[in-house]
Amino acid sequence: MSKVLVTGGNGFVAAQVIIAILSLETPYSVVATVRDEIKGTQTKEALRSKLGDKVDNLSFAVVPDIEADDAFKAVMDNNDFVAVLHTATPFHLRAKDPKEITGPAIGSTKSILKTANGRASIKRVIITSSFASIVDLPQGTRPGYKYTEKDWHPITWEKTHSGDPVDAYYGAKTWAERAAWDFVKEENPTFELITLCPPMVFGEVAQYIKSADQLNTSSASLYNVLVGKDKEVSPQAVMIWVNVKDLAKAHALAIAAPGAGNHRFLIAGDQPYTNKEISDAFIKHFPEFAPKVPTKLPEGVDANGVPIGGRYTGDNSLSKQLLGMTYQNFEDTMVQFADSVKNLPATSA
Repeated sequence: MSKVLVTGGNGFVAAQVIIAILSLETPYSVVATVRDEIKGTQTKEALRSKLGDKVDNLSFAVVPDIEADDAFKAVMDNNDFVAVLHTATPFHLRAKDPKEITGPAIGSTKSILKTANGRASIKRVIITSSFASIVDLPQGTRPGYKYTEKDWHPITWEKTHSGDPVDAYYGAKTWAERAAWDFVKEENPTFELITLCPPMVFGEVAQYIKSADQLNTSSASLYNVLVGKDKEVSPQAVMIWVNVKDLAKAHALAIAAPGAGNHRFLIAGDQPYTNKEISDAFIKHFPEFAPKVPTKLPEGVDANGVPIGGRYTGDNSLSKQLLGMTYQNFEDTMVQFADSVKNLPATSA
């Protein structure tokens, strides 16, 4: 059975990536990296309910610091992987030294590419990038524009390190992905590179968590709507989205899809979304939460929650053409999310 490596194995996206790979008709076994053994044990038990006996094809390797130069050397020395899926990109939002903002993201990306290069078994390295590296943030809602894989966030190195946490995040994502493609250009590696660029990632929470305060950022934003922590519908920064299961499927298909190598993919749902649709879905399908779900719209949007004047969209056609992707709708995605978290305690205390 061919073997693949998934980094950051206990994360929101990675958990679904593992499920998607182990559910493929073509059997693979998965080695997932985690920071300590406990996270591996917890993740395996959390995924057992989704995978049944297939979870026995999942094992873990402890990598305490994925930013170290040789972080992944031991696990690659001990296994003949056909593909490496790098879902874990460290990012230090509160870094005091500007170099700590982009350094870890770029460093871990270069490290895994360098370690994979020259290993005959590894055919592809698949990196989870972000729509943050595509969107031209200063353009705002950019009515009528359709983003594609050809677009790059034009952020400068100086602006990335200006001290604004939003610029830091978008810059780190952009420079890390650019570093990956620069590596391919300069080193002509023995593997093919694929980068996947998802926007807002929503949907079922499959990773191990004990309480809602351990949710990842995008899931926490939905949870705050569901339980009424948000008193009004929030203003919207990103117009497009993807179901986490679809993003996971894209990772799994990218392992062997013919012709997909050395491509960048925008992985996004067929239609944009509004924050009003989040509230609408929760009110419709979860009446027990409905009284607390916010409905008051922010300024600058119409009655449907769409920015006045319009908004940008995303072109997912390349993912359909080369990966064979199909995408779930937004309402179903909200139901999947709420079903997975509605019984969580608020805190683990």
